[in-house]
Amino acid sequence: MKEKYIKMRNSGKYDLQWFYDHYRQNSTDNTDINTFGMVFNSVNLDNILEHIDRKFGLTRIYDKNNNFIKVYEGTADTSQEN
Repeated sequence: MKEKYIKMRNSGKYDLQWFYDHYRQNSTDNTDINTFGMVFNSVNLDNILEHIDRKFGLTRIYDKNNNFIKVYEGTADTSQEN
């Protein structure tokens, strides 16, 4: 599931079915996909993506203008050698 998410996230092409499946696996709610789709399309996608990125432990890369470039597994080494 994580690998498909990373591919989706980096391509910018999001599969509603993937988000619905993820929601159902992490919720006891029995919302049908049509209702889920209506709600999903009305929320801030950036907040959802940030939440899932963190849940999967992904590192996000942005350009200098804060535009998303990509996510990848692992953490960035921010230490500096002197």
